[in-house]
Amino acid sequence: MCPYPSQFIDCIATICERFAPTAYHALLPNGKATVAFVQQKEAALLDILQPGDRVQVTICPADFDRARIRAKAE
Repeated sequence: MCPYPSQFIDCIATICERFAPTAYHALLPNGKATVAFVQQKEAALLDILQPGDRVQVTICPADFDRARIRAKAE
């Protein structure tokens, strides 16, 4: 049995605030707060993300407290 699910969840989150150079507090569609990180390959997003923006995130089903920002949602 695998200790962690291998499938990731893609969804839209809303940025609440930036609290570190590459990290944001964000709200998931179910209302749960998460910490959303921007990877180095997506560094261009750091200059354009503002509180209130909607972003595409990837979440591991085993840990909804952390998310990876993939792109700005339209």
